[in-house]
Amino acid sequence: MMKKIAIISDVHGNSLALKEILKDIKSKEIKTIINLGDSLYGPLDPQGTFNLLTENNVISIRGNGDRTILEHLEEVSPYKTMEYVKDQIDNNIINWLKQLPFDLIYEDIYCCHASPHSDTSYLLENLKTDHIAVKEYNEVDDLLKNINQEIIICGHSHTARIIMTENKKIVINPGSVGLQAYSDELPIPHKMESFNPLAKYSILTKSDENISVEQLSIPYNFEKTAKMAEKNERNDWAKWIRTGRA
Repeated sequence: MMKKIAIISDVHGNSLALKEILKDIKSKEIKTIINLGDSLYGPLDPQGTFNLLTENNVISIRGNGDRTILEHLEEVSPYKTMEYVKDQIDNNIINWLKQLPFDLIYEDIYCCHASPHSDTSYLLENLKTDHIAVKEYNEVDDLLKNINQEIIICGHSHTARIIMTENKKIVINPGSVGLQAYSDELPIPHKMESFNPLAKYSILTKSDENISVEQLSIPYNFEKTAKMAEKNERNDWAKWIRTGRA
C-alpha cells in the first residue's frame, strides 16, 4: 500500500508562501501534512498562517521560534519583531502554541524541529568558520542513537537535504516554506542560503518495500511578502525573502 505525506517547516508567518504550497499539496491529493515548527515568528502574517495551518488540519510540532514567542508573552521584548508578533496573535493562537509537542512519532516517522536533543542545534549541518558542512554519517547516527525509527524528518536549517546514514536511517529536511535565507550569530556567526526565493517543501512516498522523496520549490508572490517585511522594519528579512541570500 502506498501513502504520500507532505512535509513542511519554517513557515515563519509567510502565509502567501504557505497558501501556494497547500494549493500544490491539494492538487496532488495528499491528505497528511506534517509541519516541523517555527510557524508564526516573523514580521509577516502570523494570524493568517495560523488560520491556514488549522483550517487544513496540518499536524504541527513546536520550533524554537514558537517556544520563544511563549517565553516573551509576559515581558516587553527589545526586538520589534517579537512585539509585532505578540500584537498579532490572540489567546486561541497562544493556546495552540502551548499544546505543540517538542517532537512527534507519526506512524514509523520521527519528527523534530532541529534535533532530538534541542530545538536550536542542527541535526545535519556542521558550522565551520568559513563554510557550512554536513556532519559525518557516524555523527548523525550518534545523535539519533535513541531514535528507533528509520525515517527522521527535521527542519530549522531552512536547507533542503536528504541524508542516508551508515545505520541506514534516512533524514529529510524539506527546507523552508517562508524564509529562504537568514544569518545568525549563534553558536558562531553563519549564513543559511537557498539562493532563490521559491517556497520549499517535500513529499515522502512510502510503500511496503520502498520510500521516495520529492523536494519541491513553489513560486509565490514573494515581492508582496518582502514589502510586508519592509513595512514592519525588517529590511534584512525582505532581502532574504527576495533573493534567498543573506
